[in-house]
Amino acid sequence: MTRIFGHDTHFQSFAKAIASGRLHHGWILAGPRGVGKAGFAQEAARLLVDPDNRYASMVDHHTHPDIIWVQRLPKEVPKEGEAADPDAELKRSIAIDQIRSVQHSLTTRPSMGPKRVVIIDAADDLERGGANALLKSLEEPPVGTYFMLVSHASDRLLPTIRSRCQVMRFEALGDAEMQQALLQALPQASTSEVDALVRSGRGLPGQAMMLAGMDFGAIEDMADEIIRSGDPTNKLRHKLAETLSLKNAQASYEAFLRFVPVRIAAIGRTLDTGAAIKAVDAFHEADRLAARAIGLTLDKQAVLLQMGNLLAGLQKRG
Repeated sequence: MTRIFGHDTHFQSFAKAIASGRLHHGWILAGPRGVGKAGFAQEAARLLVDPDNRYASMVDHHTHPDIIWVQRLPKEVPKEGEAADPDAELKRSIAIDQIRSVQHSLTTRPSMGPKRVVIIDAADDLERGGANALLKSLEEPPVGTYFMLVSHASDRLLPTIRSRCQVMRFEALGDAEMQQALLQALPQASTSEVDALVRSGRGLPGQAMMLAGMDFGAIEDMADEIIRSGDPTNKLRHKLAETLSLKNAQASYEAFLRFVPVRIAAIGRTLDTGAAIKAVDAFHEADRLAARAIGLTLDKQAVLLQMGNLLAGLQKRG
């Protein structure tokens, strides 16, 4: 069973809204990638469709018929009889056909109770046609149907979608909450490993979990050295690009892309006003580049060099 770490206030507010009978039908769960929004969506859905926790295993394994998960699909569909590869490369977006399939299922009653939840993870991945199709369901939702839209960049969603949903914003966790979350998720991890993941995760348990088991410390040290020195010869940037563009480094590559915006944000908070403004611009550029690089399968070395340039630009001068 998923637990909510650091978002208890949100969960209590959601539970109160259910108890009041005035729960809004559409929710945007907004915040940084890896902060726990999808986990919150699952627990909120559990509270709606399985309040007595009778079907915990089905909820945990995403097989409960009244909790519909909508996510990007693998580029290559598994052959009949083959298990899905959790590391398979995904399509760049959630297609309109996926939303139409959901809409078709909403024409029937929920299977196991009076309520049903559609979780879209992430709504940022919807192609334009899919977003417009979803809008129709948000405008006239079937009775007992609720929508949970996980979003890492809610300002990019269609204004019409935002206007029809309640927005719940999630912030990065504190160190104590991060440690609690990681100790439960990684019971075999040593204290030193958990402490390292707390530092690297920057308040985002999902990011920390992605780094678990990786030798990410050396990569993080290289990124920090680029920030410290400005990497005047480009040597570190090229080494980073060569290391993370290898085929067997895909997981580290994606983890690094998500690490850079968080690291830039942390550095920006230590700078004076003028430099901090530039850091904010660098954060948004890194965040956009990370999303595009994974979704569009951009050239890895070019992406990594650009990320290195953004890190080098944070060097404190004078």
